[in-house]
Amino acid sequence: MKLFRYFVTSIVLVGLFLSNTGAFGQQELTSEQRQALFLTSFFKYSEWPNEANIAEYQLGVLGDEGNQVYNELIKITDTLIVKDKKIKVNKLSGTEAISNVQLLFLDKSTDIKLESIKNKLAGQPTLFVTRGYPFGQSMINFIVSGDQVHYEISEKQCEEAGIKINFALTMASVKSEKQWEKLITRIEDLTESNEETVEVNTKELAKIVSEQKRLLSEISANTKKLEDQKEKLKAQQDEIVGKEAMIANAKREINEQQQLISSQLAKIEVQEQNLANLNTHVMAKQQELAEQQRTLELEKEKLLAIQQEYADIEVKLKEKERLVNEQGKTIEDQVGEIFNKSNKIKEQESIIWLSVIFLIVVSILGALAFRSYRLKKKANETILSQKSQLEQQHKVLEEQHREITDSINYAKRIQTAILPPLKLVRGYMPDSFILYKPKDIVAGDFYWMEGVNNLIIFAAADCTGHGVPGAMVSVVCNNAINRAVKEFMLVKPNEILDKTREIVMETFEKSDEDVNDGMDIALCSINTESKKLHFSGANNGMYLIRNGELTEIKPDKQPIGNYRDHKPFTLHEHDLQKGDVIYTFSDGYPDQFGGPKGKKFMYKNFKELLLEIHQKPMDEQHHLLVKAFEDWKGGIEQIDDVCVIGVRI
Repeated sequence: MKLFRYFVTSIVLVGLFLSNTGAFGQQELTSEQRQALFLTSFFKYSEWPNEANIAEYQLGVLGDEGNQVYNELIKITDTLIVKDKKIKVNKLSGTEAISNVQLLFLDKSTDIKLESIKNKLAGQPTLFVTRGYPFGQSMINFIVSGDQVHYEISEKQCEEAGIKINFALTMASVKSEKQWEKLITRIEDLTESNEETVEVNTKELAKIVSEQKRLLSEISANTKKLEDQKEKLKAQQDEIVGKEAMIANAKREINEQQQLISSQLAKIEVQEQNLANLNTHVMAKQQELAEQQRTLELEKEKLLAIQQEYADIEVKLKEKERLVNEQGKTIEDQVGEIFNKSNKIKEQESIIWLSVIFLIVVSILGALAFRSYRLKKKANETILSQKSQLEQQHKVLEEQHREITDSINYAKRIQTAILPPLKLVRGYMPDSFILYKPKDIVAGDFYWMEGVNNLIIFAAADCTGHGVPGAMVSVVCNNAINRAVKEFMLVKPNEILDKTREIVMETFEKSDEDVNDGMDIALCSINTESKKLHFSGANNGMYLIRNGELTEIKPDKQPIGNYRDHKPFTLHEHDLQKGDVIYTFSDGYPDQFGGPKGKKFMYKNFKELLLEIHQKPMDEQHHLLVKAFEDWKGGIEQIDDVCVIGVRI
């Protein structure tokens, strides 16, 4: 009976590996062929930690006197493919040749010490298989009896090397040292009784072999299912890791963008302060120059008056000189009358002295005029110098203005990057339009869109303020909506708004200052299969036009942000029909001033305009809305950001 069990076990073991390799068909196998089949099958039923990086399995052979096992391995591996990899067999001359092998086979015919090989393999993921050694000395150990081959497995040693062994191998292995010793004793007994014969019921044996094959087939199928499940779990794990990496990258990019915007805002504040100081300085300089010009004008008027007076005196002196000349001639003609006219001569001498005095006065006035001329020249030089300084300061102001504009334009690029691209919008909603007109370069309004399974979720949002401050708040609110949908897996509009408000308040509570900024938003989700519309709004509602009738779905009168009496947002549900048109919007369009009297456009006119154009193609609607807005605005400045989204079902 013992010999029968021994024979059946041998058949089961050979059947196990022949079913996987088919290398020798139905022929009787030698012990070397059996060992070679076992060795190649170990690759199929084992898993190495670096499996993904292995291009070709390496099998090293030490010992093997006569190369009998080695030769059989060469035959088997010539066309054998295991897990999409070939097996390369290498005959090694000694321990120094052991390098980067997945399986090392050693028989006791060599004089190499077992410990030296273990030391060489320490820390390497190598399956160490021996033949003829005592129990537990290697990971897998063969014992050969004639053409029969048995083996024992040390699962502990395999685990320490990081190698996983399939249960199909452990099932057919010798489980304990006691069994191993009994097996050796039995082999010795069989060797001593060469003449002993054993009768075996071949029908019973065929049934057992058939049953074993059936069990092996089930085991193989279950193993395949486990491997498939393992691959699916690994793929899901890889997908989760990928998503986590994407979320981490997105968070990091948002943090970097927030830091960049904060830095740019700080720089803008400094530049604005410098610009204000420079404007103040320029205005003071301009006032000083105006005062100096007024002084110079007064001095110029005085100099002109002095010059006019000097000209009058010069005319009088010339007249006097003419008179003196005439009187000199008269004196020459009237020498005899000198004594009679002495009084007259004295009077003329007095006039001459008076003329001299006038000449002295005129000289003094000329000196004063020359001094005024020098002062005027110096003042002109000062004015030219100050003009040069003003021109230089003007250049500095232009450079600072250019830097501020460049910074805001870069902020616009950042804000544009968080908006859904037109290709994505057309992919989710082919028959739609988005009218987006920021008041300044960057905006507080933004639009948002995401697809989740059979749901299309989109929103028109209006953050506190416009320009750079509004853009900062829009980045925070956009990030909060993304987290609510992608991180917290929310798809109902009211739950998304509740979670968004929670995230926004947490973000602003981190500041030492009391931040009351927030967002008004109209958020919709459309189920493309059930044609269901779900809506929730924070201060911003939506319009549904069906068969020429407009239905207004009102929002909750509370913002996303710090609000004293906040409550959960309301969920509105509507069945949709083909041809329905949905509009969501911010308050920028109806609040725009314009028209003949410079008044607001108003929601009433906005509704009438939508009813008038809703049956037209969506691109044409976009064009008509833009034209109506520009015509109404006219020459008046745009007062707020504008965002309108239209979708036809």
